[in-house]
Amino acid sequence: MVRKIILQLLISIVIIFTLISAFVFTIVQINKSRPEKRDKLYELNTTNDGLVQTIAYYLVKPILESALDHYIEKHGLNEYLKEITQQEREENSINFYEITEGSGSRALCGQEVLLQMYKISNSLAVPLPSQVPNVTLKIGQDNWKEVGLGIMGMKEGGERVVTVNIANDNKTNFNSYYVKLIEVKDKHSDSVNNMMIFNDLINRAGKQVRCGDEVSVKYSVMGHNGEYIIKDQTAQFKVGDKKVPLAIELGVVGMRAGNNRTIISPPELLNVTDGMLVEDIDFDEENVSIINLSLDAKA
Repeated sequence: MVRKIILQLLISIVIIFTLISAFVFTIVQINKSRPEKRDKLYELNTTNDGLVQTIAYYLVKPILESALDHYIEKHGLNEYLKEITQQEREENSINFYEITEGSGSRALCGQEVLLQMYKISNSLAVPLPSQVPNVTLKIGQDNWKEVGLGIMGMKEGGERVVTVNIANDNKTNFNSYYVKLIEVKDKHSDSVNNMMIFNDLINRAGKQVRCGDEVSVKYSVMGHNGEYIIKDQTAQFKVGDKKVPLAIELGVVGMRAGNNRTIISPPELLNVTDGMLVEDIDFDEENVSIINLSLDAKA
């Protein structure tokens, strides 16, 4: 009697195990045949090397993704995640590897520079040319804009490899360029190296201002004693076009929409010249000035 009960129990266990295995196998095969969505706003890092990992990948992963999708939709996080994803792509779109630092003037937004530049082939079998052509460009302009952004901060005589990542249809292609900075043609005063920038990070997400972007910024200027020289003025300009004082133009680079920034500027960087979009600033010509910037949230 006992033997019969044990046998029936074993048969039941085998049947249950077989049914569960068939169910899991069926679900795995169904999920395996479905094309994987590549437009998700998050990524679950998983592997499917072994049998257990494969079952987890095709059985547990879809359940987790469904729960995450429901949570994101319920709490209205779609726009935020899209913004963060776009921000990450933009920030990783241009990278560089410093070969030689250089020792001359530093290349900054809006300057005209003379470069030696060569596009590196993705095939390692293609040798570098014996002569690299010279190229003149203005940093932030549409012509070679990405390469120009990749050389910002370089010193004359310096060499870099600049890599530009281009995302199309969920695929990322990249182009690499060898760049040597021969000359900065319209040099700024050495006092740009003494400008100090302090961030008030209200918004860590959102598009980051780059050289060549159109922006709207509210600015106030105080003397070193804290008294306002000019207050709550607004300027709309293209970064790098030299339509605002240099301290404001260079100071806005890297800000995010809705953020505030404080700049301590040497007096030479507040000069207003003909053709600028702002009124004269009666700044102290012997002492530093304090500039408060606020970037329009719609920038």
